[in-house]
Amino acid sequence: MNIADLIQSYFDGDNAQRLGQAVGIDGNLAQKALSIGLPMLVNALADHAANPQGQSQIMEAISSLPQFGSIADVLGSADGAGNLQRAGELLAPALLGGKADSIVNTVTSQVGGSVGEVQKLLHMALPLLLSLLGRQGVNAGSLGSVLGGLKNMGNPGSLAGVAAGAAGLAGAAQAAGGNLPGAGGESTVNAILDLLKGQLSGANADKIGGAAGFTGSTAGRAVQGAWPVVLNALVNKGKTEAGADDLLRLMGQFGDLSDENGHLNAGILGDAAEMSRVETQGRGLLGDLFGNVDELTGRLGTALGGSGNNAGRLLSLLTPLLLSMLGKKTTGMNGAALSGLLGELGGKLSSLLPAGLSGLGALLGSQTVAAQPEVKVATPVTPAPRVETATPAPRPTPVTPPPATTVTTATTEKRGGFPWWWILLPLLLLGGCLLTRQPATNTTTPPAATEQAVVILVTNPTSDSNLPPQPFTMSGTGPAGTTLRIEDQGQEVATATVGDDGNWSAEIPAPTVGEHTYSVIGGENVRSEFKVNVTEGDTGTDASGSTDTTSTDTTDTTTTDAAPASDGTFAISEPAADATIAAGGFDLRGTGTAGDEVEVFEDGTSLGKTTIGDDGNWTYRVASPAAGAHTYSVKGQDGTELGTVATTVEAATGDASACTKDYTLSITDGQTVSEPFRFGGEGSGQGYSVTVKRGDRTIGTKDIPLDGACGWSYTSKPGKGTITYEVRPMGDAAAAPLSTVNLTVAQ
Repeated sequence: MNIADLIQSYFDGDNAQRLGQAVGIDGNLAQKALSIGLPMLVNALADHAANPQGQSQIMEAISSLPQFGSIADVLGSADGAGNLQRAGELLAPALLGGKADSIVNTVTSQVGGSVGEVQKLLHMALPLLLSLLGRQGVNAGSLGSVLGGLKNMGNPGSLAGVAAGAAGLAGAAQAAGGNLPGAGGESTVNAILDLLKGQLSGANADKIGGAAGFTGSTAGRAVQGAWPVVLNALVNKGKTEAGADDLLRLMGQFGDLSDENGHLNAGILGDAAEMSRVETQGRGLLGDLFGNVDELTGRLGTALGGSGNNAGRLLSLLTPLLLSMLGKKTTGMNGAALSGLLGELGGKLSSLLPAGLSGLGALLGSQTVAAQPEVKVATPVTPAPRVETATPAPRPTPVTPPPATTVTTATTEKRGGFPWWWILLPLLLLGGCLLTRQPATNTTTPPAATEQAVVILVTNPTSDSNLPPQPFTMSGTGPAGTTLRIEDQGQEVATATVGDDGNWSAEIPAPTVGEHTYSVIGGENVRSEFKVNVTEGDTGTDASGSTDTTSTDTTDTTTTDAAPASDGTFAISEPAADATIAAGGFDLRGTGTAGDEVEVFEDGTSLGKTTIGDDGNWTYRVASPAAGAHTYSVKGQDGTELGTVATTVEAATGDASACTKDYTLSITDGQTVSEPFRFGGEGSGQGYSVTVKRGDRTIGTKDIPLDGACGWSYTSKPGKGTITYEVRPMGDAAAAPLSTVNLTVAQ
């Protein structure tokens, strides 16, 4: 069924009767009014989409509207008819312009009834029509071609006339760069679903579920319940052409996980080290696909009979596997074509859930789980009065949207529920027609617009860090000048103000032993939350007792090159506690037992190992730390924390293009490290390219430009096993490696 057929079936018969009943007119009259009015709405939208601004406004409306189900369901929800009508009142003048009134007048003159009733009917039909287009995967790349393909087809006074343009629509799809949903893609969709069902069942499902920590018969069943949730996330990301382009790139990265037919690589599924690699790579994608991963994994783990941790591991495994299989079935597609295909896949998600797990349907459809940064919405602006025609049609009393509130983008309220979604519509359209319709005399006082999104991030400590029961420094980023309130378990413990550079820090009093949830709140309920675990034990910080922590002078006044021999007591002697360090690498120094091997960590990320010298002194070069607050800790071979020190690193302000330093590397070959780990150094030129290999197979390559202090840094979390890193000058892939480092990642 093509889009034209869908429009006809969606608004014909009983559905037209229901809409007519909602506005108080005879069902037959409503059906006739829609048969005339809908083609005119499509034509007006096509004309509006002919310019970039109009196309952008239509796509904003489509992405803002919920993905409505049946008309009966919409009208049966709380004030469903009223919300549809209000949405239409806001959208019609912005998207249809002066044609909004003429369409109503034309339809009324041909079918009878009152102008007000016909206007209400068409107002309700407009958001339903836009939502239907969005549900079929229409995006910015295909919108113009789709509307152009539907425009002026057959008899413009009937829905049958719209349906008559099916063949033309298929041609428009090709002009858009690929097949649109319904344009001959049903067999492709079914083939893809058959492939996914077959590859993610039986022995494959047992192996994947087992790798995620599920046991027995639960393992395979967990996979069958979870992969539709992952596919749903891919469908949602692919709703925009940019998102689909991003998915195409990811599909290429995971090509080795399946053969040319899309069948999963059995060797990888049976290799624990390989599955750990896949899980690590997939974990980095979850935030972009799901937003609030903790909420999702908690609900999913409960439904699948496991823990939230197991569910998170399973999503991390399934995401690369699905991308690989989809990539083999979408070879040659561009972003527009893939977006359309995913849109059609999205309509079949609920049928993929196994018996007994239909409750997971709440996680399908639009992005009901993904929580994006909260947006403080300014007070909505009532659309300007419409320009009167010679014979103006009566209009409903303008509806003033409710007072401003804080809403979370891409949530249930916005995409799938009532009544909040329609409040956003005037805000999305403020940049276009609604502004241009303001009287010229008001140009000196622009109307209120959507406020910039307030995003507050915590960079230190990281979520789920293990901290000692002592005061620590919390730091992060946010909009300059924002006043922050920091709460521990709901109790205020500190305040901070974001500096002009977008950075902030606050001293947090010693927490009690146990799990703590900290909230950093800025503005009206815009917050960032994370958990830490506070454990007993002496941190060893400043254990030598020789550091004067009351001094504000952080200059290194050491005048001798060699430290005196140590008595074996472990201590970190440099830098001083809470010192501020210039940008670039620096030396971490201390004392301990001669011959002991210790591992250095930065905010929980391993930097590598060093051995304490015969004189009991040790030094470790910290390569290119990021600007901001950091906590450095040192652990013994048994994992016991020996000491910590908090520092703040200044931002680099130099010119990277002028760097002439010799190339250095902070980590040595043959080490066994914990993950994640970071290494780097200094150098010259543009920067360096790091190639990651597992055996003879290349996992990936990343270019790292130099910073203003001529430093470079690379963080990796590849999964357990032996990993090889090759470092070359950036931009010269054929050059011999400057360094080749083999590291063993511990369990």
